[in-house]
Amino acid sequence: MFRTYLLPVETAVTLFPLVAAAILVPAAVRGYRRRGRAGGWPVLVFYSFVFYLLAALLQTVMPLPADTEAHCARVHYAREPQLEPFAFQASIASASGGDWSAGQLVGLAPTWTTLLNLVLLLPLGVYLRYYLRQRFLPATVLAFATSLFFETTQYTGLWFVYACPYRQFNVDDLILNTAGAVLGWWAVGPFLRLLPVNDPDRERRRYAARITLTRRLLALLTDLAGWLVVWTLAIGLLGVTTSWYTGRQYALPLGAALGLLWFWLLPAVFATTPGKRAVLLRLARYDGARPGPLRLTARACLLYSPLAVAWTALAHRTGTLEIPELAGRLLPHLTVLLVLLVWGAPGLAFLLRRERGAWYERWTDTVDTAVLERGATPVPPRREAEKAYAPAAPNASDGEP
Repeated sequence: MFRTYLLPVETAVTLFPLVAAAILVPAAVRGYRRRGRAGGWPVLVFYSFVFYLLAALLQTVMPLPADTEAHCARVHYAREPQLEPFAFQASIASASGGDWSAGQLVGLAPTWTTLLNLVLLLPLGVYLRYYLRQRFLPATVLAFATSLFFETTQYTGLWFVYACPYRQFNVDDLILNTAGAVLGWWAVGPFLRLLPVNDPDRERRRYAARITLTRRLLALLTDLAGWLVVWTLAIGLLGVTTSWYTGRQYALPLGAALGLLWFWLLPAVFATTPGKRAVLLRLARYDGARPGPLRLTARACLLYSPLAVAWTALAHRTGTLEIPELAGRLLPHLTVLLVLLVWGAPGLAFLLRRERGAWYERWTDTVDTAVLERGATPVPPRREAEKAYAPAAPNASDGEP
């Protein structure tokens, strides 16, 4: 009996790393925009919440029938919903023969099924009050809606993936699930003062002005991922609307043109990129003034030179671009060298606590600064070295590269 309950938890443990990896970047971007940082205690709570929701969902749909046709022909109890409230009492009484002693009840499957339905959404009530800061009535409505989603998922046969419902829609489950969430909401109340405060506004005032290595890395990865997705969609649509050979012929030129737009023209015009904008960063001079197009162009040429060389190597490799053979063999090695010199520079500057950031920032007099909310007053930098990155209001940073 307990194996049936443990199987969904084991599956959740297996699937959770994939789910966490899929939402890592969006969650980090949201953290920077809402709290000014992507780490801290709220992140641990968030991912525990994701794991709990995954485990709770799997608990309601697993185990899945192995043979759909045989299951639908053999099992008929789930075809009609159970709409009688508190019918679980009669089930327990029938299984126990009227003996309501603890020793008798602990060995009955209906007892454990009832308890599981009661505690299934109990953590949800805790998360709704502590993490999402929901009041009692909205939390109760959300818990009921969650339980209703689970029950309809069961009754529709995993939203009609299966030819028949393999679990019954039970009104008692709605009652017990919602009651469990309400119990969790009330139970966490006395402990709220003992738990770390979940206050996004206070965190944003404290951390929003800090330019950390992870924040800059996330902006770069977001730009690279966004450019790659747009390029892939563009050449895919080109190939579908014309022909496969046309898509292949224009793939690299289209990618290069999109790269110039994404990594050079947008920063030159708006002093930011889509990735930087996502985490509330923009480019400025060390004194806080807006850099001119020449400075931004020089920065783009230096910062994205590894990408340009890698792209040239790929074009040579695929036969799209003809260059001398010796140069073609050296391009991959040059790419690695540039990655270490250019993209590794912020990390090295961070480790050495350099006051003026990476070398290409000093040469071009351009630096990442934080875009703060109108009227926000960030906490002053803690270290003298961080003051090098603090431009005039309303933009400031803490100097980490």
